[in-house]
Amino acid sequence: MTTPLPDGFVDYLIARDAQRADAVTQFLGRLTDREHALIREAAVMGYVQGRRHPVGEEHPKDSAVLRLVIDAALAIPDLYPAVAAVEQQTTTTALEYFVVVRQPDGTWEQASSSSTDTAYIQRQLALMQANHPDWECRIDWLATTRTTGPIPRIVPAAATPAPAAG
Repeated sequence: MTTPLPDGFVDYLIARDAQRADAVTQFLGRLTDREHALIREAAVMGYVQGRRHPVGEEHPKDSAVLRLVIDAALAIPDLYPAVAAVEQQTTTTALEYFVVVRQPDGTWEQASSSSTDTAYIQRQLALMQANHPDWECRIDWLATTRTTGPIPRIVPAAATPAPAAG
């Protein structure tokens, strides 16, 4: 004999499925095209690798699975162009330094030009402190990361959430 479900339980489950589908859609919408393509390809290859896993054998840990997935995706570059494109991309990070001054409201505002030369910025800080001994000054930095290379095939995010199970 089965116990009847409480009133509203099925409606609750349908609403939760819709909320999860909406959360996935929102997450995918926040990704860059490159990130979306990489996640898509890794997820597809992860699924493929999982389906190929021998029944009864212990499943490897996450980091081992990740390595298996990337290795398999790199072995078939025409099916996984976003992963393959990473091999041809170059990522560089540049640090720029600048002097900032604390404002009366507690925020910090940039008060010098930016430079990658730390000695120059230290001189700028010393000059600022000498000219304005009552100001609170410090050196801040900005990291700029650039990735260049081929653009992978772009797969657009789903326009509508997946239908709720029911």
